[in-house]
Amino acid sequence: METNTAENVAAAHAPMLTSREERGRQIAKLGGIKQLGSRYVVPSQSGATTAYFVDIVEECCNCPDWELHGRNWQCKHVHAVYYAIAWSADVDANGTVTQTVTVKVKRKTYPRDWKGTNDAQTNEGPYVERLLQALCEGLEEPARKPGPGRPPMPLHSLAFASILKVYIGKSQRLVQSDLVDSVAKGTLDRVGHFNRISDFLGEEDSTRVLVKLIEESAKPLAAIENAKGQFAIDSTGFSTVTYDRWFDQKHGKLCAKHPWVKLHIVVGTATHVITSAKVSPEGDCPVLPELTAQTMKNFTVREMSGDKAYSSKDNREVLDRVGVAAFIPFKIDAVIDPKREVWSRQLCEFLFNQDKFLPHYHRRSNVETVMWMIKSKFGGSVDSKKATAQVNEVLAKCLCHNLCCLVRAIFTAGLAPKFWQEAVPAPTPRPTLTLVPMPEN
Repeated sequence: METNTAENVAAAHAPMLTSREERGRQIAKLGGIKQLGSRYVVPSQSGATTAYFVDIVEECCNCPDWELHGRNWQCKHVHAVYYAIAWSADVDANGTVTQTVTVKVKRKTYPRDWKGTNDAQTNEGPYVERLLQALCEGLEEPARKPGPGRPPMPLHSLAFASILKVYIGKSQRLVQSDLVDSVAKGTLDRVGHFNRISDFLGEEDSTRVLVKLIEESAKPLAAIENAKGQFAIDSTGFSTVTYDRWFDQKHGKLCAKHPWVKLHIVVGTATHVITSAKVSPEGDCPVLPELTAQTMKNFTVREMSGDKAYSSKDNREVLDRVGVAAFIPFKIDAVIDPKREVWSRQLCEFLFNQDKFLPHYHRRSNVETVMWMIKSKFGGSVDSKKATAQVNEVLAKCLCHNLCCLVRAIFTAGLAPKFWQEAVPAPTPRPTLTLVPMPEN
């Protein structure tokens, strides 16, 4: 009869290992793991000459498995390093642990101007309101037909009230008291009827106005972003208040569909400002040339980071043609195309220079940060019911985010933003001097 020894009890209560953890332990038992600073060289389990680099500070690996899943993922090589650190040479060939070795790893941190950050957040509201006033006053008033009746509300007042409503997060009725305070502070001319806010958001012409305001609000940060010229592109969805319900006769159940509004943006990785935005249900890949062209009007773009959804031969050729380095990973089934020189060259660089590619590619995490900033502060859904109003409400969220980035730059970088500045004309080329031979006497 088997007795309940200490080893049997411990084995019975031991946690179940995943397949990757088990393979990681097998790699660690084979040995050959070497430390190079904060990184470790892990030999391939297949016995080939290939080795992978594991960074325990950044918690990343350059193997295809980790690259496929991205962050918050631990491949078998990461498990092998952790197992080798924890038990190192104290594990015999049978996997028996004789002594525990504790290694404390210092996590990588980044410096931050906490005083400037605290001042920016505690004074954000008044600064956003004044910046929004200066931004909206530069709008060109549309031509109005003369006729009887009350004069219409100016465009800059309508835009100010609608965007401030999105920033505050109240309904168009509850925000009326805040607009009265804005009139008292001199940032708004007068308060119109609350339905004028929904009218402005529901007009198609307002989409053009909001896109123009987003681009103009990002211009003052060009001096900071152009230092490195690193930008990232991605898309996200915002839920709506409408949904469709129907009864599926084939499967005999009630079905529902919740529509989403899809936002495509390009952001600067230094200040998290949105340089170009488009609300469209189309896929990610086709919008890259358009958003890149909009960004290059006001910024110097040297690098563009994106996920595999933007990996296409046309996109890479477009970026290469304008001198932008594309840090976009290739899909697992990508092969060399002799007819596409740019595609083939970048594929070879991606496969054989992972150490240089990954640090630039992971600048893409900044655009994920921007998505989180917008949704956590201004909500991950839209309140409007009309399709055009939903598009304009999402664009208004992007504009509010840019204003917050400006306020942060005012307190942390000493920025003095000015809007609607005339573009500096390009210098006139000097005429070339032509030497004319002197006539002979």
